[in-house]
Amino acid sequence: MNWMEKLMMQVTLVDQVTKPLAGINAQMDKVSKAGRQGWSSMAMGATTVAAGGMAIQTALGPAIEMDRALGEVASLGVQQDVLGALGREALSLSVKYGESASEIVRASYDIQSAIAGLSGDELPAFTRVGTVLAKATKADTATITNYMGTMYGIFEKQAKQMGKADWAEALAGKTALTANLFKTDGKGMADAFGAIGASATAAGISWDEQFAVLGQLQATMSGGEAGTKFKSFLAGVGGAQKALGMQFTDAAGNMLPVLTILDKLKLRYGETLSVAEGDELKKAFGSDEAVAMVKLLMNNTKGLGTSINALANTHGMGEVEKMAASMTDQWQRVEQGWFAIRAAAFGVVLPAINAVVSVFADGANDVLRWTHLFPNLTKVISYAMLAIVGLSMVTGAWMLVAGLAKLATLGMGIAWTVIMAP
Repeated sequence: MNWMEKLMMQVTLVDQVTKPLAGINAQMDKVSKAGRQGWSSMAMGATTVAAGGMAIQTALGPAIEMDRALGEVASLGVQQDVLGALGREALSLSVKYGESASEIVRASYDIQSAIAGLSGDELPAFTRVGTVLAKATKADTATITNYMGTMYGIFEKQAKQMGKADWAEALAGKTALTANLFKTDGKGMADAFGAIGASATAAGISWDEQFAVLGQLQATMSGGEAGTKFKSFLAGVGGAQKALGMQFTDAAGNMLPVLTILDKLKLRYGETLSVAEGDELKKAFGSDEAVAMVKLLMNNTKGLGTSINALANTHGMGEVEKMAASMTDQWQRVEQGWFAIRAAAFGVVLPAINAVVSVFADGANDVLRWTHLFPNLTKVISYAMLAIVGLSMVTGAWMLVAGLAKLATLGMGIAWTVIMAP
């Protein structure tokens, strides 16, 4: 019976070891299960709240973005009814040409800043013109916005006579035609007029002739260089007529049209200039830039005259809109259309939501004030929050220990079984 006693001893020893281990495991499992359930509930709750918040933010995102952009324009003193018209115009343009509605609104901020006295529907009208012109001439909206501000400064008197909105449309039409005739773009024209400034207008040169001269010069040079050469030519006309003994002004002392001056020089020197004739003109006009302009334009005064007439007969935006439409990406239209729908739909309820959010934001000020008024209470609440965070850390640590202990007891049980094996 020795083998029976030995067997009973092994069973007893295993039983004495495994029972406590089983009890320990049971307790650890119970605590770990509670911890896991707590963490799972918190994670699920936090995820649900975060997902809901993200869903609301995504839905309201376009409306919030447009509201912020319109708020920037409102800071310039623009009336609420004009802001409403501007927002509607921006959304419509974004769908039609695939451009960002909020960027269109922000461009109007620069227009309002650059052009004083815009009223009524003039700001939405200028914004529409700028957006379409930028698309038609492959320029970014900021470049065209600055360009329109520069051009208004140069031709302000003419703009007031024509009416600002009509002038803006005429400006767009002439700019687009010039870009089409001479293969330049919106940036090139902006650089050209930025370089020449109001010099030509002050000399009495019509804007049709200015566009034609600057456009034709850009066939062989940049816009900035074209403006610089034209400006040098204008600066040297007075001295040149004295030095050459020619008449470049009318009876009232106003400068003759550039085309007329070129025709006079052409009659004197012919189609091209020799080296000696070039030197003579350089002394007369006082710069190489002026002579370079004369040389380039004298070769095709007929073409320059045709361009001037074409520009004089351009008034509206029909051609500009055709050019802009041909530049439009249809996929961008779809993308901006979805943005516009959300902006318009949720923009209706955004004021009410903003009112609620404002209450929460104001509540933060109250809480901040309370922390100063009740420092002891603030301390208790802070400690309580730290205790909650600490408890969560303890629970996590216990779950880690429980996992390690479970593995350890499993290993001990296996080891003991091997040791007691016969």
